[in-house]
Parts: sequence; structure tokens; C-alpha cells
Amino acid sequence: MKYIDAIKGSSVALVVFIVLSAVIPGGSQISSVETILTISTFLFAILAGFFISRLNQRYNDIRELISLEDAYLLSLYRTAKIFGQKFTDSIVEKIDKYYLISFDSEITNYYKQTAPCLEEIYEALYAIKEKSGDNTYASMITTLSLIEEKRNKNSVISQERIRKSQWAVLILLTVIILFCLFYINTHLFSSQFLLVMLSTIQVLVLFTIRDLQNLRLGGGIMPVMESGQEVLESMGKLRYYNQKLVKQGGMEIPKHVKTYRLGLHNPGETMKIKIVKG
Repeated sequence: MKYIDAIKGSSVALVVFIVLSAVIPGGSQISSVETILTISTFLFAILAGFFISRLNQRYNDIRELISLEDAYLLSLYRTAKIFGQKFTDSIVEKIDKYYLISFDSEITNYYKQTAPCLEEIYEALYAIKEKSGDNTYASMITTLSLIEEKRNKNSVISQERIRKSQWAVLILLTVIILFCLFYINTHLFSSQFLLVMLSTIQVLVLFTIRDLQNLRLGGGIMPVMESGQEVLESMGKLRYYNQKLVKQGGMEIPKHVKTYRLGLHNPGETMKIKIVKG
């Protein structure tokens, strides 16, 4: 099922509210309703502002951590060249496998899925320990430690989510605000216009909070995958996209990419990959 982001969701809500504003009778000006509207709006603004600020910081932190992880993996590959082509090819295959599994996994659970791949890289380094005669080997171990640090932080931060009880409060306040807005609707053009706009914005805020929680912003997914794809290209590997995630909107294939690997399997299943050209 295609993901409905804040822009699409609020566009649908706009049409619904236009119809409802013309159908639902209103025109009652009761001071108690206006008071409830003021209080509900104030409470919603405080809660929504807090959640958006917190989730936006989470979004930025995860994006930065993944970018650093990609930079360290690229550095690991380039440092591996010092130990010869055979060792470099081994590291490339392991990093490539790491990214294939990572791209098939959600950010919230990729740590567990890719842990065996990182362990394989450690094993490859252990195998050449006796051959290393300078600080290069220690540098690669340090790089792996930094990768592990970023992965651990990412795993913890990505688990932070808005609880169901908090969602219930936000939705309840939204329902109260919408009820009050429709209740005091005078059916004048200016009143209906403001009613539709305010109601749509109310829904837009809720969808925006949900998008940030799902690591989406501005109608698209977090663009962290692009840096990983560039690492694959730097190693001489084709970019990788999963067919199912592309259809669901979880992956986007840039228009300039003409040749890439396409996963035909469902994420988590045995990999079945074909090369797409042109």
C-alpha cells in the first residue's frame, strides 16, 4: 500500500472539509463553545509544538549519524587498499552485503539485521593482524569502532516514538477543535473559507507529526540512502533498490540513474537481484 504523506493526506482532507462545510449546519455563536475552542487550540499548540520539535531533532540526529556511518565505511574501503587487492575485494563484498541488507531494512531495526555483516568485517581484519606492520591496522579497527558507536546511537534514537496515549490526546484535541469550528460556522463565504483552511491545517499538523515519526519530511523519505548508494558507486558497485519498497514509496530511484541492481524479493527474504539497464 502506497504511503500517504502529509501533503497528500491534507489535500484529501481539504476536499472533505469543503464538502462538510457546505453540508453541516452551523451558525450557533455560544461563548462556551468559543472558550472550549480557545483552550483546545492552546493545548494542541503546546503539545504539537513539543512533539514536532522533539521529532525534528530526532530526524536530524539520525540523518547525521547515518551520514557519518557511510563516511566511515568509505574510509574503511579506501584504507583496505593498503593491504592489497585480494583483501580490498573481500572488504568490498562485505560492505556491499552490509548495504544490501541495510537498504532492505527499516532504520529502526537495521542494526540487528546488519550486525552479522559487521562481524564479518571484523573477522577479515583479524585474519591480517600478523601482516600489519604500521598504524594502518589500528586505524581500521578504530574506524570500525566509530561505525559501531554511530550504529548504537542510531538504534537507540530511532526507537523513540510518540506513545499511543499521546496520539490519543492529540487526536481528541483535534476532534474537539474541528467540532467547535463547524459548530460556529456562519455559512458566510469568509467563515467557510477560514473553517476549511483551519481544519485542513489542523490535519496537516497531525500528518506532519506522523511523517516525522516515520522519518519522512516534505513528502519524501529521509535522503540518507543516497550517501550509501554513493559509497557503493565509489567501490565500483551498482546502486541497489528493492522493487517492493520502490512501489510502496520507501525508496526512490533518481532519474539520472540508468543502471542499477533491483531486488525482486520481499525485504527479509532470500535475496533475488537482477541488473536493470537503461
